[in-house]
Amino acid sequence: MTGGREVAARRALVTLLLAAAAASGVPAASAAAAAACPADRPLVEVSVSTVPVVPGARLDVAGRTVVTDGAGHATVTVCRLTSARDITAPTTPIQLPGHRRAIFDRVFLSARGRVVQAAYGIDHEVSFAFSGLPTRQIERFSLKSSTGEVITRTDLGPVHLPGTRVLRGPDGLEEREIYYSVESVTVAGSSVVNRSQIRFYPSERQVVRVPLLAFDVRVEVVDRLFRHPVGSEVQLVREGILDLRKPLVDGQTVFTEVPRGEYDVVAAAPGLRINRSLTLSTDQVVVMPVLTWLDLAVLGGVPLAIAVGLVLAPRPRLRQRLVAAGRWPLVRGRRLAALALRGAGGG
Repeated sequence: MTGGREVAARRALVTLLLAAAAASGVPAASAAAAAACPADRPLVEVSVSTVPVVPGARLDVAGRTVVTDGAGHATVTVCRLTSARDITAPTTPIQLPGHRRAIFDRVFLSARGRVVQAAYGIDHEVSFAFSGLPTRQIERFSLKSSTGEVITRTDLGPVHLPGTRVLRGPDGLEEREIYYSVESVTVAGSSVVNRSQIRFYPSERQVVRVPLLAFDVRVEVVDRLFRHPVGSEVQLVREGILDLRKPLVDGQTVFTEVPRGEYDVVAAAPGLRINRSLTLSTDQVVVMPVLTWLDLAVLGGVPLAIAVGLVLAPRPRLRQRLVAAGRWPLVRGRRLAALALRGAGGG
């Protein structure tokens, strides 16, 4: 019985409020909302604004939907708010002019629930223009923001980057711009930029130009003893990743636009195989002396000649016999050794 009386009393109160509202011009919805508010949460007018200014932002404030005007403002009459959880907003980005978009972040309440400030992050579309190497060679690149976030991408197309964040400062909410640095651009397994050398603010630059570190390598292959050009081909090798080959012309060739990094230089030439380690960080000239078969023959003949000289020097009669026979210049290795041994046996 008591419950029935309370329901009847509430209905009567709502009827009176609606009648009063109609007489005074107050919207019926507001009057109904006032009747539904608890005693400790009276009906109040709430001021809603966005930081930064986001026109057309849609928010749900305690069950009432509002849309901000061109200045990012709106008002709504609801029961006094007690928690930021009473306000929600779609997570779908709001497209803005200038290749920007706004993404809802969080809300701040003040003035005892009468002021709502909705913080939005602003993303900017940024493109990257790489130069110095063909873009098809780029495997990935990484960016690092001033907030510590690391972004790694394999797609070289435009990317939306957060350009601002909203923080509570001593004078209320304030925007702080975010800057980024190019941490790495990977080509053939090595980074071809200097870390953090390129910095930019997305709000200021829609196109970021990134020069890549690539250098020329001139290779010269020469005979170690006689210094004349030799060889047919040179390789720049990074094992399992990169293998560059070029023919030699007069013992020389030039590799252009070689990505920064460490390589093995291998020369194909008649003689002992030779390779050299190369750390490429600037244009370089690499001279590779090769020990050819001719060099080996010469180096092997000198000790033999010295040995023969040591055998013949203390035996003048042997030398005279060889000279008298007229065969000294023509004696081959085996004949010369036999005569030397014979002379040694006969004194």
